[in-house]
Amino acid sequence: MSVVMFQGLSHSMIMHPVLLGEPTLTRQALYYMAELDAAALISFDEGRGELSEEQIECLVDNYLFAYSKRHPESRVSFKVAQGKFSIEDSSDYYRHVDRGNTLALAIDSLNDPAVSFVEPVEKTDQVNLMDWNIGVNYVEKPFHAYRRAVGALLEKRVNTLIAPSHLRDGYIGRLRVLKPDNMLIDYQQAIELTEIRWRSILPDATQFQLAPSECRQVVDALPIERIEVSGLRSPILLSHYFSGLKERNPMKAFVGFYNVLEYYFEEAPLLLQRVATTERMQLQCLVELLVSEGDVANEVARLSPEESRMMCENMITSSGIEIQAFNPAAPSLRAELARWLYETRCAVVHSKKTRRGQPVAAFYPYSAHAKALRYVIPVLQWLTVACIEKDVSLNGSGPAP
Repeated sequence: MSVVMFQGLSHSMIMHPVLLGEPTLTRQALYYMAELDAAALISFDEGRGELSEEQIECLVDNYLFAYSKRHPESRVSFKVAQGKFSIEDSSDYYRHVDRGNTLALAIDSLNDPAVSFVEPVEKTDQVNLMDWNIGVNYVEKPFHAYRRAVGALLEKRVNTLIAPSHLRDGYIGRLRVLKPDNMLIDYQQAIELTEIRWRSILPDATQFQLAPSECRQVVDALPIERIEVSGLRSPILLSHYFSGLKERNPMKAFVGFYNVLEYYFEEAPLLLQRVATTERMQLQCLVELLVSEGDVANEVARLSPEESRMMCENMITSSGIEIQAFNPAAPSLRAELARWLYETRCAVVHSKKTRRGQPVAAFYPYSAHAKALRYVIPVLQWLTVACIEKDVSLNGSGPAP
């Protein structure tokens, strides 16, 4: 719900909300910003050369990692489950709209010498058939009437007289028929978002002005956020990081983030000149390499009340075995964090029903108990960010894409 401007790497990039798929039959008068897709546009204004698909992915991942550090709650990533664009066949009489679900007639009678004429079957149709985008043009006139009508509805009120009851307070006066939530824009504003370019925004601008609207309930500007990035992060670590970031399944998200930490399990003890004979000891060495005791205390204090409460309570797993709560009064917070994460990791990864004949802590897919992992993810994600940044300080940033 903002315009984000990235720079510092080989090419600048701007990310903004966008209405994709050219809605036609599915066109709406109004859209909520939170429901729109996001698009990133890489700038070649500096005169730098083209980038391969792999170089583009590397560039975008590095910028989005910086965005994720600032907004850890965001799941924005380069990866999408399904494309939003269609490849058109120039020999066809139709083009795809509505994300490929509708075929709209497209005949260029002005520039295609093979077209003798195009005229409406119903002579009352008031549509410019000289414009090639015929199917979409037929939608325009009824849509504009619909858009004005919906905008007018937002101003409607009714007079009310409601007696109080044990369920609610009474009310006398006028009430709005419809009350939109924040960040509402109209269709034309949404379409014009696709025209955002880096050079169209002044260097000191803090807001991006939207197109004017007949509807008074829509927003008129979007905040501008600027992010400066220096150096590239490890593509291996970023790949694991984003595999965890994009997952809504907390078990899969845990594994993706934990894979970032595993990358340094053998090297961390060597850097600390310590011997670690178990994975738990390796994890403890890595935690000590990445953060201080004060860092852990600050991170725990930063958590939401619900996250903090869940972290400091025993976690019941799907097998009924509990994982001992994180103890904020432990002599070493780093050792305690490593213990808590390692025991959680074992319950996520291991599928053993028993160990030496005894039941073990385990989270089962699709179980209600696995949902508790979502309270572990923020701390684990924070630690993975520290690991990726430590990798830069140890090995330097990677080459430009």
